[in-house]
Amino acid sequence: MSTLQIISLVALAFCFVMMLGHFVRIIRLGKPKDFSVPSGSVAKGVAYANTVAMMPANKESAYMHLPTYTAGILYHLGTFLSLLLFVLSLFNLNAYYPQWLNLLLAACLLVSGICGIVLLIKRFVNKNLHSLANPDDYLSNLFTTLLHLATVIYLLHGCSCACGCTLAPYIYYITATVLFVYMPFSKLKHLVYYFAARYHLGFFYGWRNVWPPQDK
Repeated sequence: MSTLQIISLVALAFCFVMMLGHFVRIIRLGKPKDFSVPSGSVAKGVAYANTVAMMPANKESAYMHLPTYTAGILYHLGTFLSLLLFVLSLFNLNAYYPQWLNLLLAACLLVSGICGIVLLIKRFVNKNLHSLANPDDYLSNLFTTLLHLATVIYLLHGCSCACGCTLAPYIYYITATVLFVYMPFSKLKHLVYYFAARYHLGFFYGWRNVWPPQDK
């Protein structure tokens, strides 16, 4: 394992411990307390909150912004793929990827990276979004998007058909390190809080028999 890999691994461990702290804090707060008489199923409400309720037609305004919603989905999928590839790279498993797989993964992450750039630009130019945004919104998007693009460069670095960039490993692992150190202090910690938020929503509306909606 190279020095760069070790540094980025330490950053990942730091991120994991900090995120675990957020998770423990949520668990210690306990379940929601509701003193009303339940009229529905909390389990069904939570299941609905994490599945059908996430569809654009069931969200408050996402159905009116389908291109942005789609870009957000692709962006999140690309982020999860980037994180998975990073873990695999620590074991040097990327050295065994066939060239076609490197190109396919790079193409997917290029698309998700472009989605991240588009979302970042939209936050800048859209007056409503800009008025609600703070510096962390921009930095979180920027660092995450840079990881997508750095992963593309790193994957292409392993392709004989591409011009090898000797700086690719440095760009890749430095970008990952910055992201992992920043993540626990930013909005990116919603990676943990998302599940608690959806559980609370599902609990509240499931308890009251609002979710899932009843057929009339």
